[in-house]
Amino acid sequence: MNTVTANPIPRSKTDNVKQLSLLIFLLVCSCSDPKPAVAEPPTYQTLHRENAKGTFFHFDHEGNLYLACSIHQGNNSPGIKLVRHESDDFVIVGKQIHHQKDIRVLKFNSDNIGEKTALPYHVDPSVSRGDEVVILNRGQKISGTVHQTPTSKDHHYYLETGQAFAADGMSGSPVYSVRLGTVVGVLQTANNKTKATIGGFELLEMP
Repeated sequence: MNTVTANPIPRSKTDNVKQLSLLIFLLVCSCSDPKPAVAEPPTYQTLHRENAKGTFFHFDHEGNLYLACSIHQGNNSPGIKLVRHESDDFVIVGKQIHHQKDIRVLKFNSDNIGEKTALPYHVDPSVSRGDEVVILNRGQKISGTVHQTPTSKDHHYYLETGQAFAADGMSGSPVYSVRLGTVVGVLQTANNKTKATIGGFELLEMP
């Protein structure tokens, strides 16, 4: 019986070009920078002094829990009682451990507010123009985009929201970075008390 050897079917130039194009595409994809992680902002109930304006929040810094607020809002002396929004949970304000231009960071005592609900904080947070950020206040999530960074005359970052919000009493609210998944600042100013579309915040820079 004669043995017949099959000759391989020659590949066309078109097939070779397709394979080369696919290889180049895969190499480009593997070398491109990964997309930054996007963190879903938590629902957070802020802390408030009864019958007084201003907002406080608690956060976790390297395993320790602290309160943060704006200095100008007042009502932040040691011994003051703060109540969580829509709750009977409360904290007693302790001594100051850090301050900035208009930020005060304090210790606190509480039997029912702790690490489980504390907001995350990463050392040396960075904020850039175009970053998506969220103001957290009384369970609300007010989304905005950073459109201005600090200058020599103004230490605030400014965010612009897609819709108006009532800013009265919100000074001291945490500003959360979607890109970083952490608190990055403390809200301190807005362009309107009842229909704000721009908010100014100071970067929280813990030692």
